[in-house]
Amino acid sequence: MAWVKSIKTHYDKVFVEEWPAYTSGILLGFLIVLVFAWGRTWGVQGGLANWGYWFNSFIGLSKPLGINSPPESPLRNSTSIMAIGLLLGAFAAALMSKQFSLRVPPLLEMVKGMIGGTLMGIGATLSMGCNVGGFISPVTSFNFSGWGMALGMIIGAGIGVKILWWEMGHITWGRKNLQSYTGSGKGTFKPFFGLLVYGTCIYWGVQYLTGEEEGLKFLGGVLLIGLAFGVVLHRSRFCFARVFRDPLMTGDGSMTKAAILMLLIGILGNSLLIYNGSHSYYDALTPVFWAGSLLGGTIFGIGMIAAGGCASGSLWRAAEGHIKLWIAVFFFAWTSSWWKALLVKWDILRLHMDMSKPGTYITKLGSQFYMPREMHGWFWTLAISLGLLAVWFILVVYNEDTERFTVVK
Repeated sequence: MAWVKSIKTHYDKVFVEEWPAYTSGILLGFLIVLVFAWGRTWGVQGGLANWGYWFNSFIGLSKPLGINSPPESPLRNSTSIMAIGLLLGAFAAALMSKQFSLRVPPLLEMVKGMIGGTLMGIGATLSMGCNVGGFISPVTSFNFSGWGMALGMIIGAGIGVKILWWEMGHITWGRKNLQSYTGSGKGTFKPFFGLLVYGTCIYWGVQYLTGEEEGLKFLGGVLLIGLAFGVVLHRSRFCFARVFRDPLMTGDGSMTKAAILMLLIGILGNSLLIYNGSHSYYDALTPVFWAGSLLGGTIFGIGMIAAGGCASGSLWRAAEGHIKLWIAVFFFAWTSSWWKALLVKWDILRLHMDMSKPGTYITKLGSQFYMPREMHGWFWTLAISLGLLAVWFILVVYNEDTERFTVVK
């Protein structure tokens, strides 16, 4: 029947076909503003570190690291809840599109997942956030350290692409194709399981939202927004490893321009919310400007190229069944936990009050740099933020035509 075919066509456009990059940029931008309006910034690494703290507690590593108190429950930690929502949203989207299958990579790729996850954990800890909490949220919350991490990730991605290019020509070990896939390509029942996952997550979020405990109400909104992030990221196959890698490797800037559009919406929307009294930007005021953000971004950039995904990208690709990304996520989470504990123990990331600026904090890796305060208002804050986006966009377009900045020819 014609109407059945018409419904299937519409279903495929939403749940099967890849969404355009610009569409995802717009949707992600609005989600960044939505979660900011809800009372916090988008984050991933903090949630993964929380999972790592639980693993350390399980294997008895907490006390040697100087951690004497039990970790916060992953179901009470807002960043963990957001990461769980992202993972489940991407999992449901993969089922709905029949793209979920367990994929076992060659041994070399597993090793790269381990190395990449470890480097991302180290880098994200130094910058006090991954590509989300150390770059996107600070930039859209006007903490200048976010731009420091962006510069570091560009440098790190360039180094990572060079290493990748060298590896392809010199390392032959572990390339035997061990990939195996479970489930048929048709996956008739996968969409039904996807609907079940969606329904379960929505029920969970609504239960939190309608509960009497105020903290759970907040977490319910965070869970549902995380679910939306996972759907958009998967359906558009949006990954910040591509944002920084593609212009340097192939010259393609489509994903980068979508990310710039996302940041533009986030900057404009969040500025209005802050102007009207929102304090959500406190979450993104990381005291690591410049040393921590630049060094951390560089190490993180190398790691995400090796792993084949950033923090958010690794989560949604793991939800699709990629074993390499599960390895990367595990080592990212574990490294984030023990490395953070050591840096605090060594007083490198321990917070100290900046006596010259009451109410602000510093670490040995830098200080807080809240642009409206440091630049005495919103004019220069917005002018510099939007100007940096414009310069980035121009360089990307220039590179698309000339490949001037590609590091492999």
